[in-house]
Amino acid sequence: MRCFEAALNDQREKRDPQQAIGILVDLANVCAILGDRDRARSLYQEVLDLHRDTPDPRTVGLILCNLGNLSREAGEAERARAYYLEAMDRLAEAADSRSLGILQSNVGLLERDLGRPEEAIVCFRKSIDLYKESGSEEGLASTWGQLGRTFLVLGKHKDAETCFNHSSTHFGRLGDLTGEAEALRGLADVYEARNERDLAARCMERAIELYRRLGLPSLSSDIERLNRLVKGAG
Repeated sequence: MRCFEAALNDQREKRDPQQAIGILVDLANVCAILGDRDRARSLYQEVLDLHRDTPDPRTVGLILCNLGNLSREAGEAERARAYYLEAMDRLAEAADSRSLGILQSNVGLLERDLGRPEEAIVCFRKSIDLYKESGSEEGLASTWGQLGRTFLVLGKHKDAETCFNHSSTHFGRLGDLTGEAEALRGLADVYEARNERDLAARCMERAIELYRRLGLPSLSSDIERLNRLVKGAG
């Protein structure tokens, strides 16, 4: 954070807006991750102001998407939707299928937050198509998982199982053990909902093994769940 702040002050002193834009975006992203939404919003807005004279539709679209994410996380659904709609126009202008995939996935999360899972599924499917078009393995891995969670909410266990399997495969190709473990947890949820406790236990065993390979301590809740599933299957 301090490094970004120092670099930003340096570029402001040099009055170089193009160099400042990248630093502003990085700093805003850090603030968003740390939960400082107000500072993140202010920094993202500064980026939009710098693009006012020579707008770059892709950068502007992604910033609007990030502002929508901040609003969604703050429970400001209508404000989030307004940002997302404007972002859609900018990213369509830029013809950036990967960024449009990110946006559609975030709109899907908004729809699911609003209790509209069917609408969320439409958005997640659009996102997956766009990620396939752009070849984004990471986007596919994440969005298949979100789609699986949505099908699970609707009790569509077979569809959810298919989605989590796809998610696990993509995370495996990426070597993302944390993502793969999360997909396996989703599969465990599916199997447990179908009372297939032996399959659920195998998924949890694999997820715990992946965490151990990462050198991370297994969550006590995961171990307790595995023990419960093993006893139930027996």
